[in-house]
Amino acid sequence: MKTKWLPFFIACIFTSFCCAQSADFTVPDTACQGKPVNITNVQPPSAISYKWSFCSGNAATEPDGDNIGNPNQLLNGPSYITLVQDGPDYYTFTTSATNSKIVRCFFGSSLTQFPLTITDLGNFGYASGQMRGIQVKKDNGVWYGFVANGNTLLRLVFGASLSLTPSAQVVSLNSLYATGLAITKEGTDWIGFFTEEGGNKLVRLDFGPSLGNNPLVTDLGNIGQLVGPTCIVLEKENSNWYAFICNIANNTLTRIEFGTSLVNPLPGGTNFANVSGLYLNAGITLINDCGGVTGFVTNMRIQSNFCIVHLVFKAGLGGPITGYHIPNKGVLNQPYGISEVVRQGDTLYAFVANFGSSSITRMYFPSCTAASRPFDTGPNPLPVAYADTGSYNIQLTVDDASSVQSSKCRKIVIIPKPVISLGKDRVFCQGQNALLDAGAGYSLYSWSTGAATRTITVDTTGTYWARVTNSGNCDAADTVKVTVKKSAEALVDTTICQGLSYLAQQALQTQNGIYRDTLKMVSGCDSIVTTNLKFEECPLLIWFPNAFTPNGDGVNDFFKPQGEHITKYLLQIYDRWGTKVFESVNINQGWDGTMNGRVAGTDVYTYDATFETLQYPGVSHRETGTFTLAR
Repeated sequence: MKTKWLPFFIACIFTSFCCAQSADFTVPDTACQGKPVNITNVQPPSAISYKWSFCSGNAATEPDGDNIGNPNQLLNGPSYITLVQDGPDYYTFTTSATNSKIVRCFFGSSLTQFPLTITDLGNFGYASGQMRGIQVKKDNGVWYGFVANGNTLLRLVFGASLSLTPSAQVVSLNSLYATGLAITKEGTDWIGFFTEEGGNKLVRLDFGPSLGNNPLVTDLGNIGQLVGPTCIVLEKENSNWYAFICNIANNTLTRIEFGTSLVNPLPGGTNFANVSGLYLNAGITLINDCGGVTGFVTNMRIQSNFCIVHLVFKAGLGGPITGYHIPNKGVLNQPYGISEVVRQGDTLYAFVANFGSSSITRMYFPSCTAASRPFDTGPNPLPVAYADTGSYNIQLTVDDASSVQSSKCRKIVIIPKPVISLGKDRVFCQGQNALLDAGAGYSLYSWSTGAATRTITVDTTGTYWARVTNSGNCDAADTVKVTVKKSAEALVDTTICQGLSYLAQQALQTQNGIYRDTLKMVSGCDSIVTTNLKFEECPLLIWFPNAFTPNGDGVNDFFKPQGEHITKYLLQIYDRWGTKVFESVNINQGWDGTMNGRVAGTDVYTYDATFETLQYPGVSHRETGTFTLAR
């Protein structure tokens, strides 16, 4: 039974580890500021572990930097530097040409700290003041270092660990003199290139399947108008290989186009003479981060904000190149070589050799703080939102620290949400309206009324909202409260004695009827008074006017009744809200149209009078009604 199941068990293990599926996932290319971003199609669906980073360092942004000085004062005119990871540990190797030294810095497992150990590897009896480019690579379990050393290539053999003291071997380059150096693996073979600054040449090194072999040296000549070529970097994009070379003598860049193979016998070359910011450009590095390549070039200028240029490849490595200066964040002083860009956790790092100050600058692209949460550890992460606009990297690592570890990084661009304002709440009078405007420049409009236009006109009380959508499909909404104040209306039944008149509809009325008056208010909406006027025969005891005009002309300036033989008299006058504005016990004392020393406005007022007459002593009479104060 054991024999029967053993092959199947081995096959399962082989399938799990040798044929493991690469990390991958799907996110939209763009998303809206502040809105959740869904992550779907996570692969593989059943890995041992998942590590998500939603706000990792982004080389498309600008780096920070600090200067770590001259480690143990071993550097004198450093030119080239390389950054290498060996297991959990990180090392830099720097060529110091002026004093013919190779300096190794050991950072341990964190690139944030000062080097833990600094080693003078010396010159092995071969290295000279012509030392320039340096590369460190691991091949079949063995670490090799290569140094461009005039007309020789110095090969350092470290063995299984970069912490060991290497042995040195000399590889003759015949009459060629190496300056910049780049080595990579293509398929099963190791291929390298060096520049010859004095001869304006590009030379290929073909090591075959092992870096322990002496390379086949091929002089490719001057490709792409090389003029004082220094540093060189190699990068592959969409199956095509490219090299980029700094021409320090005429402030240009050269791109070498190899096609699909670095051993192409007839590579093409293009010179870029108009890349902004280049001046004494010596070092160059590229990083393919989240599917997009970014570059940085060092200018050998004394400490200033012109020491480093950010390269932009909007159409990919085969398209045009633009550049712009970025701030000097790490006390750069005549910077020469710049190392590879390495990601540690959520931060990207690169190191620069400052020829002018014999120091090293550490550049870094720290993680952002805009994500609603920094990480996740599951196969189905919850949605994440970004508070700020910009470009962000979402990175997934599966089966971390195992033989089948795999990572995938995708870029997402967060676009701004619309800013909409319907303004302050509106209050207006009945019969008027308000124009509500959601603003210009949006692709879609949606109102609570069902309208799909930029503006609407409203004339009724309510709360109105509008939602707008911009070209990036981001939306936003706002509400406004509209209050329509109705005109104040009053219905008054008034009966007066036949033969008298009543002021209504701007005239003295002497007939029964319904009369409407609109009273204009200084603030607020107009008031409407409807008077149901009736006349009847009545004994003449006391008569109250229906209006008075306290304008100081000596005519009808006071409101007071007329009557004879009136005793025990009390007159009280109220405004429309029931507030008493006047009181008198003297029939000859009238109201002058003021309240608490202030002039009362045009309006309808109510009077309430009680009195007795000599004709009917002891019998109390009451008269009530309204009158108009007109100004």
